[in-house]
Amino acid sequence: MNLPLGPVLPQEDPRQSLRVRRFLMAALVYLLAILLLALYVRQGLLALHEWRFAALVILLVNGALFALLRSGRNERFADPSLTGIQMIVVCLVMGMTMYLLDGGRGGMLLLFLVLLMFGVLRLNARQFTALGGFALFCYATAIAAVWQQRPEAFNPQVEFLHLAALSTLVPCGGFFASHVSSLRRALRERQIDLQRALEEVHDLRSLDPLTGISNRSATIAFLTQEMQRAERLDQPLSVIMIDLVRFKRVNREYGHPAGDEVLQGVAERLRRGVRDIDGLGRYGGEEFLVVLPDTPEDEANRVASQLQDAIQN
Repeated sequence: MNLPLGPVLPQEDPRQSLRVRRFLMAALVYLLAILLLALYVRQGLLALHEWRFAALVILLVNGALFALLRSGRNERFADPSLTGIQMIVVCLVMGMTMYLLDGGRGGMLLLFLVLLMFGVLRLNARQFTALGGFALFCYATAIAAVWQQRPEAFNPQVEFLHLAALSTLVPCGGFFASHVSSLRRALRERQIDLQRALEEVHDLRSLDPLTGISNRSATIAFLTQEMQRAERLDQPLSVIMIDLVRFKRVNREYGHPAGDEVLQGVAERLRRGVRDIDGLGRYGGEEFLVVLPDTPEDEANRVASQLQDAIQN
């Protein structure tokens, strides 16, 4: 079942919508963390007021990040996804939570490892390794504080195993981050190649290969579209047909390569003499068609005269 997330997800920007979706997935893990901490309260491993404090911090931080993403101000950052900021928040919240708990830190550590894995989607190997080092520092600082202030809640053997497990994750996560980063790079290159291929296909379908202007079918399609628009809006429309006389004599006396150069030169002069909104195409072998939207006959005659002079000169 699809939930109506229209007001939550930005519809005008697919990339921004994807960023918000990823954030909401991470926010769901945070919600599970809050519920799991409530279970710690029932087991006597966390005081109720400490649970309220941790839940408030998590909600406020995630609310601020969501507001930043939804407002679009994240676009001003070098990383609009705010991955680095979110990962730093994960490490700090993890350290705070581990300090508050009186035991059973392994369960919460697994949940925070899931949050760290979101960094694999955006960070490269070097960045994820730095993030893992910061996570280790936050966790080690938290359990060191517990050891100093609440030694009865500190189990050296268990905490050492937790720290060793977290240390193992850092190089593993760095490897996966490197792999995902290479996949993103390969996908980006393929998208660029595909875009170039689509542009080439479009050029082959709509452009004349010799002159570089529109071919016959594209010119007729443009003319048909402008005829419909002129009729609908009751606007003038003019068409200029250009035929190069004695062109076959050029091919016969100087050869077809010379004739090709003439056609290319004529197309270039015609291109300079028309507006950006006008249509210009090669209608036949030595015939060209110019479509002039919103142009009355007297103005079209002036343009035709200028084009004729440009070609004859």
